[in-house]
Amino acid sequence: MRKNEIEKPDVFLKLIEEKQNEYLYQDHPNDGIDLFCDKELEDMGWHATTFDFITYRTIADFIEENCDGVITFNDHPMGFNGFVEVDNIEDVRKQVKGFIIEKIKNNSLEEYDEDQKEAIEFFGI
Repeated sequence: MRKNEIEKPDVFLKLIEEKQNEYLYQDHPNDGIDLFCDKELEDMGWHATTFDFITYRTIADFIEENCDGVITFNDHPMGFNGFVEVDNIEDVRKQVKGFIIEKIKNNSLEEYDEDQKEAIEFFGI
């Protein structure tokens, strides 16, 4: 993923407002990553986080390390603030789904609660 650092916080905040309909997620210093703006990816994240070993941050790290796009950020002393735009959402969805399935398979539990069973069904495991 390409990186685009915006050093001036006011310029960065203006970009967030301008791009709010285009970015996949925002990493805010107070909230971190609390949702994906793409419904399909949000559904995957919601189901995946029923497992303690998968978080939105885990998924975002995967996207930032493995998918094509750009992360625009302001690394201010008050905290990191950034947003991610991806080049091809279809590719990201496929890659993220594969990543989550692999994480679930590699961290199998002895017993699953109802939400985890629903997630396993959602991912077709």
